[in-house]
Amino acid sequence: MNAAHLPAGITFLICVAIVSVCICRLDKIDKQVRLRVGIQYVMLLMAASGLALAPLLGQFPDWAVTLFAAAVLFMLCADSFQWRHGPPESASAPAPLSEF
Repeated sequence: MNAAHLPAGITFLICVAIVSVCICRLDKIDKQVRLRVGIQYVMLLMAASGLALAPLLGQFPDWAVTLFAAAVLFMLCADSFQWRHGPPESASAPAPLSEF
């Protein structure tokens, strides 16, 4: 086993999780959600898919890429409570600045 295969395998698993989260969130988006929110999740889905499949093109990710992918997954999981029952209010309307 080559030393490049371990971070590539871990990155693949992390990217599969990122793609799954993006698909779930895109499924919950309706026409009230801002277009940019949907575009952000589509772009993240495409980037994670490309990163997961990069070893097929001979581009093996290193540990820094694995760490970055893990940070992205952590951020997606950190706000999962907001998406549990659908898109959060901040995805469909401007943030209420009067409360601050």
